[in-house]
Amino acid sequence: MIQPNYNYRISEELFKAIEEEFAGEKIAREYLKSKKRSVFEDLGNKWMEKTYELGTKTEFNDHMYEMIKFAAKETGEVQFPHEPQRFIEIANLSIHYMSSLLIQTANNKELSYSVQEENCSIYAALKEGLNGDEILKLPCRACCLTAFGKIFEILEINDVVISQMQEIPKDGICTFSAGRK
Repeated sequence: MIQPNYNYRISEELFKAIEEEFAGEKIAREYLKSKKRSVFEDLGNKWMEKTYELGTKTEFNDHMYEMIKFAAKETGEVQFPHEPQRFIEIANLSIHYMSSLLIQTANNKELSYSVQEENCSIYAALKEGLNGDEILKLPCRACCLTAFGKIFEILEINDVVISQMQEIPKDGICTFSAGRK
Protein backbone atom coordinates (compact mmCIF):
# COMPACT_ATOMS: atom_id res chain seq x y z
CA MET A 1 0.00 0.00 0.00
CA ILE A 2 1.37 3.41 -0.97
CA GLN A 3 1.34 6.01 1.77
CA PRO A 4 0.40 9.56 0.84
CA ASN A 5 3.26 12.05 0.83
CA TYR A 6 2.23 14.81 3.25
CA ASN A 7 3.95 18.17 3.46
CA TYR A 8 4.58 19.12 7.10
CA ARG A 9 6.72 22.15 6.33
CA ILE A 10 5.44 25.69 6.15
CA SER A 11 6.47 27.30 2.89
CA GLU A 12 9.50 29.57 2.96
CA GLU A 13 7.60 31.80 0.52
CA LEU A 14 4.97 32.46 3.19
CA PHE A 15 7.62 33.72 5.63
CA LYS A 16 9.24 35.87 2.93
CA ALA A 17 5.93 37.45 1.89
CA ILE A 18 5.21 38.55 5.45
CA GLU A 19 8.77 39.72 6.06
CA GLU A 20 8.74 41.89 2.93
CA GLU A 21 5.88 43.93 4.32
CA PHE A 22 6.46 43.70 8.07
CA ALA A 23 10.17 43.30 8.75
CA GLY A 24 10.95 44.40 12.30
CA GLU A 25 13.12 47.25 11.07
CA LYS A 26 10.25 48.57 8.90
CA ILE A 27 7.84 48.41 11.82
CA ALA A 28 10.30 50.30 14.05
CA ARG A 29 10.95 52.96 11.38
CA GLU A 30 7.21 53.62 11.04
CA TYR A 31 6.95 54.19 14.77
CA LEU A 32 10.07 56.36 14.95
CA LYS A 33 8.57 58.79 12.41
CA SER A 34 5.72 59.76 14.73
CA LYS A 35 6.34 58.03 18.07
CA LYS A 36 2.61 57.38 18.36
CA ARG A 37 1.38 54.15 19.97
CA SER A 38 -1.38 53.97 17.37
CA VAL A 39 1.27 53.22 14.72
CA PHE A 40 2.23 50.02 16.57
CA GLU A 41 -1.41 49.07 17.09
CA ASP A 42 -2.20 49.58 13.41
CA LEU A 43 0.85 47.61 12.31
CA GLY A 44 0.07 44.82 14.79
CA ASN A 45 -3.41 44.46 13.31
CA LYS A 46 -2.16 44.53 9.73
CA TRP A 47 0.71 42.13 10.48
CA MET A 48 -1.61 39.47 11.89
CA GLU A 49 -4.30 40.04 9.25
CA LYS A 50 -1.70 39.47 6.52
CA THR A 51 -0.33 36.42 8.34
CA TYR A 52 -3.81 34.92 8.54
CA GLU A 53 -4.70 35.84 4.96
CA LEU A 54 -1.57 34.25 3.53
CA GLY A 55 -1.45 31.40 6.05
CA THR A 56 -4.89 30.17 5.02
CA LYS A 57 -4.19 30.17 1.29
CA THR A 58 -4.18 26.68 -0.18
CA GLU A 59 -0.67 27.04 -1.59
CA PHE A 60 0.68 27.71 1.92
CA ASN A 61 -1.23 25.00 3.79
CA ASP A 62 0.74 22.16 5.33
CA HIS A 63 -0.61 18.83 6.55
CA MET A 64 -0.34 19.85 10.20
CA TYR A 65 -2.66 22.82 9.61
CA GLU A 66 -5.11 20.58 7.78
CA MET A 67 -5.14 18.23 10.79
CA ILE A 68 -5.63 21.13 13.24
CA LYS A 69 -8.66 22.32 11.25
CA PHE A 70 -10.00 18.77 10.92
CA ALA A 71 -9.67 18.04 14.65
CA ALA A 72 -11.25 21.38 15.59
CA LYS A 73 -14.18 20.69 13.27
CA GLU A 74 -14.65 17.13 14.54
CA THR A 75 -14.31 17.85 18.25
CA GLY A 76 -15.20 21.52 18.53
CA GLU A 77 -12.55 21.74 21.23
CA VAL A 78 -9.01 21.86 19.93
CA GLN A 79 -9.03 25.10 17.97
CA PHE A 80 -7.48 26.72 21.06
CA PRO A 81 -4.49 26.79 21.41
CA HIS A 82 -3.36 25.06 18.21
CA GLU A 83 -4.81 27.22 15.46
CA PRO A 84 -3.85 30.58 16.98
CA GLN A 85 -0.43 29.17 17.86
CA ARG A 86 0.22 28.38 14.20
CA PHE A 87 -0.38 31.96 13.11
CA ILE A 88 1.54 33.45 16.04
CA GLU A 89 4.51 31.29 15.15
CA ILE A 90 4.34 32.20 11.45
CA ALA A 91 4.03 35.93 12.23
CA ASN A 92 6.96 35.97 14.65
CA LEU A 93 9.24 33.69 12.65
CA SER A 94 8.67 35.91 9.61
CA ILE A 95 10.08 39.07 11.15
CA HIS A 96 12.42 38.14 14.01
CA TYR A 97 15.94 36.71 14.16
CA MET A 98 14.94 33.18 15.18
CA SER A 99 14.32 29.75 13.76
CA SER A 100 11.71 28.71 16.32
CA LEU A 101 9.37 30.56 18.64
CA LEU A 102 9.68 29.81 22.34
CA ILE A 103 6.23 28.48 23.26
CA GLN A 104 5.94 28.56 27.05
CA THR A 105 2.46 27.10 27.48
CA ALA A 106 0.05 25.52 24.99
CA ASN A 107 -2.92 23.81 26.56
CA ASN A 108 -6.69 24.25 26.67
CA LYS A 109 -6.40 26.99 29.31
CA GLU A 110 -3.43 29.09 28.14
CA LEU A 111 -1.20 29.89 25.21
CA SER A 112 1.97 31.81 25.98
CA TYR A 113 5.15 32.52 24.08
CA SER A 114 8.37 34.47 24.48
CA VAL A 115 10.75 36.46 22.31
CA GLN A 116 14.25 36.96 23.68
CA GLU A 117 15.97 40.33 23.34
CA GLU A 118 18.65 39.03 20.98
CA ASN A 119 15.93 37.69 18.66
CA CYS A 120 13.63 40.72 18.54
CA SER A 121 14.20 42.71 15.37
CA ILE A 122 11.74 45.45 16.36
CA TYR A 123 13.40 46.09 19.72
CA ALA A 124 16.87 46.06 18.15
CA ALA A 125 15.84 48.73 15.64
CA LEU A 126 14.12 50.82 18.31
CA LYS A 127 17.22 50.78 20.51
CA GLU A 128 19.07 52.58 17.73
CA GLY A 129 16.42 55.31 17.43
CA LEU A 130 15.19 55.90 20.99
CA ASN A 131 16.87 57.27 24.08
CA GLY A 132 17.17 55.19 27.25
CA ASP A 133 13.96 56.40 28.90
CA GLU A 134 11.93 55.89 25.74
CA ILE A 135 13.13 52.32 25.13
CA LEU A 136 12.47 51.42 28.80
CA LYS A 137 8.78 52.17 28.16
CA LEU A 138 8.82 49.38 25.54
CA PRO A 139 6.48 51.07 23.06
CA CYS A 140 6.67 48.06 20.73
CA ARG A 141 4.60 46.00 23.16
CA ALA A 142 1.54 47.58 21.52
CA CYS A 143 2.43 45.88 18.22
CA CYS A 144 2.87 42.42 19.74
CA LEU A 145 -0.14 42.63 22.08
CA THR A 146 -2.36 43.89 19.26
CA ALA A 147 -1.20 41.17 16.86
CA PHE A 148 -1.69 38.50 19.54
CA GLY A 149 -5.22 39.71 20.27
CA LYS A 150 -6.02 40.06 16.58
CA ILE A 151 -5.61 36.36 15.82
CA PHE A 152 -8.17 35.47 18.48
CA GLU A 153 -10.52 38.08 17.04
CA ILE A 154 -10.08 36.68 13.52
CA LEU A 155 -10.65 33.10 14.72
CA GLU A 156 -13.63 34.24 16.83
CA ILE A 157 -12.13 32.90 20.04
CA ASN A 158 -13.62 35.50 22.35
CA ASP A 159 -12.99 33.99 25.77
CA VAL A 160 -9.32 34.92 26.21
CA VAL A 161 -7.51 37.58 28.20
CA ILE A 162 -4.25 38.81 26.67
CA SER A 163 -1.41 39.94 28.90
CA GLN A 164 2.32 40.54 28.95
CA MET A 165 4.15 38.75 31.73
CA GLN A 166 7.77 39.75 31.02
CA GLU A 167 9.43 42.71 29.29
CA ILE A 168 12.78 42.89 27.51
CA PRO A 169 14.05 46.01 29.34
CA LYS A 170 13.54 44.36 32.75
CA ASP A 171 13.77 40.64 31.99
CA GLY A 172 15.67 40.31 28.70
CA ILE A 173 12.62 38.58 27.23
CA CYS A 174 9.03 39.47 26.34
CA THR A 175 6.45 36.89 27.30
CA PHE A 176 2.85 37.16 26.15
CA SER A 177 -0.06 35.09 27.39
CA ALA A 178 -3.61 34.38 26.31
CA GLY A 179 -5.60 32.76 29.11
CA ARG A 180 -9.07 31.37 28.77
CA LYS A 181 -11.72 33.06 30.90
